[in-house]
Amino acid sequence: MNPDLLSQLNDIYIPDAVGWWPPSQTLIGLFVGLSGIIIGLSWYWWKQRRLNRYRSQAMDIFHEALAEATNPHQQVQATNALLKQVAITHYGRHLVAALNGQAWLSFLQKTASYIEQPDAMERFISAHYHPQIDLDDAEIQACLDYAAKWIKGHHK
Repeated sequence: MNPDLLSQLNDIYIPDAVGWWPPSQTLIGLFVGLSGIIIGLSWYWWKQRRLNRYRSQAMDIFHEALAEATNPHQQVQATNALLKQVAITHYGRHLVAALNGQAWLSFLQKTASYIEQPDAMERFISAHYHPQIDLDDAEIQACLDYAAKWIKGHHK
C-alpha cells in the first residue's frame, strides 16, 4: 500500500453513545403499559378486598362466638345465626331470609358446591330450634368446619 494514501485518511471517530433522554416511543409505550397494568391490578385487588371484607369480619365473629360458647347448643345457635347473617349480607334479604330446613341446606350447598357438606348438617341446622342436640362432638366439629369453609368460600 502506498504510504501517501494512508496519510491522507482521517482518524475514525466513534459516535457518542445514544442518550436515554428523550425516551423513545417504545419506552414511553412500555412505561404507559406497565403503569396501566399496575394501576389495574391495584384497583382489582382493592375492589376484591373491599367486597370480601365481610368474610374476614364474619370469621372474626365466628371464632369469637365459639370461644364464648359454653356448650354445644350455644355453638350451634351462634353458627346458624352467623351463616344466615353472612348469606343475607352477600345474597340479599329477599333471597335468603325465608329459607329454612332443606331449602336452606340446598342453598348452602348450591352456593359452595365444591365444599363437601357433612351428613349431619341437616341435624345441625335443626338443632338450632331444639334444646336437645342429638349430635356427637365429631359431627358438631365437622359442621363447624363446614360453616367456616362456607363463610370463606361461598360464591354467587
